[in-house]
Amino acid sequence: MNQDFQLVSQGENQEILGPFGRLFIGDFPTKGTLCIIVLSILVSYWISGGLLSFLLLSILSIYSAIYFCYNYIEPHFNLRIGVEREKKLSRITKDPDHLAMGDIGRLLHGYGKSVTGQVWDLSGEIHLRELFGNSSKQKDLSIGNWELESKFKTWLKISLTWVAIFVAKYFVLFGTGILIWALDIQSIDLVAWVSANVQYLIFIIILVIILYLENNIEYISNLFIVPDIKKSALLVILVSILDFILVFLVYTWLYDQIIGLPPGEAFFFEASSANDPLILLLLFICLAIAAPLVEELFFRGYFLDKLRNVHSDTFVIISTGILFGFLHWEPIFGFWDFYQTGAATIGGFLYAWLRIKTGSLWPSIACHSIWNGTIFLFTFLI
Repeated sequence: MNQDFQLVSQGENQEILGPFGRLFIGDFPTKGTLCIIVLSILVSYWISGGLLSFLLLSILSIYSAIYFCYNYIEPHFNLRIGVEREKKLSRITKDPDHLAMGDIGRLLHGYGKSVTGQVWDLSGEIHLRELFGNSSKQKDLSIGNWELESKFKTWLKISLTWVAIFVAKYFVLFGTGILIWALDIQSIDLVAWVSANVQYLIFIIILVIILYLENNIEYISNLFIVPDIKKSALLVILVSILDFILVFLVYTWLYDQIIGLPPGEAFFFEASSANDPLILLLLFICLAIAAPLVEELFFRGYFLDKLRNVHSDTFVIISTGILFGFLHWEPIFGFWDFYQTGAATIGGFLYAWLRIKTGSLWPSIACHSIWNGTIFLFTFLI
């Protein structure tokens, strides 16, 4: 006799339920509830007309499935056999016999412990004091002497900083384009080198101004502590290999199958004057040394440590990776082309994990340099 029939036989009515009813016997969530949730997602996908409508329909259907299964369907079949459901949801709601719609958010993200729940409290118990007020205690961080801030204030600073460097990037890019057109410059690579260095100089100025305003200039020197050489070297090698495997063997293939790679997709600009050794050397220094150094200072440095002050490491890895990816989004060259955005996001996840694992910025800079240097090699020399 299987477990379902054993459970049924223990009820007061001794009634053998059909296959459908037996799916809803036991503690929440039952197999039947999970099947209905999956079915609701499939139906949402079938009737939706796009990604946004699919997400909205999925959220609505999942909430509805949980609400009706927990409050009506599961109690119906359990009561038919005289089984009283164990009240395991007391941590979610004061009335575990009835699950309110406001309680479902907390249920979905594991009683408020998951990554999702750390930005917005989905439990129906949003406290403005916790959202906008200062944290009650400071998280123990190895780097950075940060002022206690609310999540809202932290994200406001990071958002404004990200917008500032994104706008600066395209301000310099447009200025370079106008200069090339006005002066009819032939050496595009040399101009691109100058443009990139101006960008990185502006980025550094922005970071210094922010740290000065936060009275935390010494933070930069704290980032460059020397980690365990052997352990860090091994991690750099492993992370670099994983980065190339995930991007070129997995992500690129999936992107090509689902969306399709744009024609002539390249990570850097065209090598129009790549026969000049001096220009090649300058480009290599810019792309394989300056770019990793400056970008890591922001994304695996300032952004990462600011967010670690109010979020878990898992959330920080994901959020900084996404921010890093969208810095590489190039809407003027292809508004819907997110290939480089996705590739950079994968690297951002790995570099953030490496920074947290080693406690130093050097390993993530090394991985970033290996990536950029390899791309430079294949773009300009091979």
